[in-house]
Amino acid sequence: MESELVAILQREADAERERLLNEAKAQVDQIVAEAQQEAETHLASRRQQLDAERQSARMRAESAAQVRAAALVLQAKDEALADVFAKAEAELARVAQDRSRYTSLLRGLIREAAAELEGRLVVEVHPSDLDLARAALRELKLDAEVKPAEDVRGGARLSTENGRFVVENTLASRIERVKSVVAPEVAALLWGGRGS
Repeated sequence: MESELVAILQREADAERERLLNEAKAQVDQIVAEAQQEAETHLASRRQQLDAERQSARMRAESAAQVRAAALVLQAKDEALADVFAKAEAELARVAQDRSRYTSLLRGLIREAAAELEGRLVVEVHPSDLDLARAALRELKLDAEVKPAEDVRGGARLSTENGRFVVENTLASRIERVKSVVAPEVAALLWGGRGS
């Protein structure tokens, strides 16, 4: 009888052991499945994050390239405008070398500047223009003293005798005064539109 009891206990123990092993195996399978699911979710999330970072980096690079390209275009346009004005200044300098044209031009520049001033005037011109300036003053019947000035080229600088009011009317100063006004028009001629 004792052997029957041992056999029954043995079967119950084997059944219990089998049940516990199956339960443990099911728990292990569930843990493994959950871990795989978590790993796949984490991997998919990381892929999305990397894709978003890559997309963001690409957009930043494209934006930086567009800004750089726009800056280069603006720089090229500025250089082209500067070149146009430099050529205009060179052409005006050639006019100043042509004494027959320059004589009447200098007279006109002096007349314009004198119209803005009153009283006895001081007219400063390049040393090579002293005689032309004196002749222009006689023709214009202006009361003025003529002085040489190395820094005045292609025109004249007029001032009141006390130096309180000064008008510079040279070809170069006239170009400087109109640059901001005509630059958009020059740009429109070069590239169409309004300086675009």
